[in-house]
Amino acid sequence: MSGNIFESIAPSAPLAVPMGEAPPPYSTLPVGLVPADMSGHSAWGGGAVAASAPPSVGYNSVGMKLNYMDFVPQLLRKRLIGKNDYDTFSNLMQRANQWLEDHSDLQLIACETVTWFGATHKDIFSDSTLFRKAAVVTFLRGLRFWYMTRVVPSPGHAARRAQVIHCQTVTARPSETFTQLMSRVNDIVSKGSGRVVSVETVRFHVTDEAINTEETVWREDITDSKHVLFAFRVYTQLMDTAPARQTIGYQDFVPSRTNRSKENRGYELYADVMDRAARWIARQQGVRFTNVQSVCLKIKKVSDQSFEERCSFTEHGRRVTNFLSVIRAYFVIEQGGPGEPRMERPSARLTYRTFSPAQVSVATSSAAPKYEDARNVVDRINLWLQLTGANLFAMETIPCRMTTGSQQALGTEATFLPSQDDGTPAGKFLFHIRIYLNGDYVEPPQAVSILFPPNTYVY
Repeated sequence: MSGNIFESIAPSAPLAVPMGEAPPPYSTLPVGLVPADMSGHSAWGGGAVAASAPPSVGYNSVGMKLNYMDFVPQLLRKRLIGKNDYDTFSNLMQRANQWLEDHSDLQLIACETVTWFGATHKDIFSDSTLFRKAAVVTFLRGLRFWYMTRVVPSPGHAARRAQVIHCQTVTARPSETFTQLMSRVNDIVSKGSGRVVSVETVRFHVTDEAINTEETVWREDITDSKHVLFAFRVYTQLMDTAPARQTIGYQDFVPSRTNRSKENRGYELYADVMDRAARWIARQQGVRFTNVQSVCLKIKKVSDQSFEERCSFTEHGRRVTNFLSVIRAYFVIEQGGPGEPRMERPSARLTYRTFSPAQVSVATSSAAPKYEDARNVVDRINLWLQLTGANLFAMETIPCRMTTGSQQALGTEATFLPSQDDGTPAGKFLFHIRIYLNGDYVEPPQAVSILFPPNTYVY
């Protein structure tokens, strides 16, 4: 496969940007292709086409408030023998669309699959940020909508028509690569009637040689080995008129082994990988970027060069399985009419900020420390957005192991992620929120107090 998937969209041009420096604003970059030393692994499911829609350059936060809505599986039927019945993922999508009917004034930013876990179903609350894995753990897989609303609603503003979101999950076949899987996804998308909102890579466990993409609640003995298959999940917004023909692609940015960080086993930190991703994104034309995702992929050894293409793997329960966090940028190319102009490249640069839950109590001999919930974290994000006026591009919920290893030392900046701590896969996880921003902004003087509120404890 060609190292550059845009060669028939835009002419090549040299890029004189030193590696390791922050990406300059988009306006200073020439139009062209990604050079060899900046290319990640790319996947492309169709020929190059012109685009008619305007570029996606983010959501202006001025006068807007960020929020989220979780759709968590509920118990439908309790059985004396066998598994209880819970909402399917399709049930959650139905509830989500009913909710959207009552909230037509919001601006939907992203749709995200989130998996929470705990000892029992009753112990899990989606607003919590601290979760624990024990020997036997219950998992809840739900849906999270990120959206923005006006701080001061306009009384004269006409009500918008309710949005309808459709979700399509396409699982990998045995021995299939991500490139082949994306090709099948595009066959389905080309027949659809919706505009792609966001795309994500979701992992599923194979049980009795079958995969149930509708399952939202299950229990595991975490010491057991698990066979995992990946799937692409595509969220589309249904439209009255037929949208332009859409082709989804993605670009992977894999941490290089630079031997700079001992805590990260020598691999690049997240900021370093994002640096390369931002420069690559800045140079592309004719595409609409939808979202960015951190995808954890199994790596067997340092010399393993093709691990990012594998859609299946075995995660060992009684010994360590090593993962690398790969940045995956999703985009859409929309085919317009023959006389329509080509889409302009974005006019700003992509950056990110990670907001971590603050510890609000000290651990004692009888009580574990407490952390603020996700809504408090979002309140701090809103304050930061108001002070900076930054354009919000995408959102992501990041589970991070808290004790020992690279994540204890580096937090969400770690990209080398072993599956076990101290010889056990059990442990405590803190759910952080990462925001992706499109454009330059000025960090406010009180940024430190927003990131680490007073009277809190940094773990």
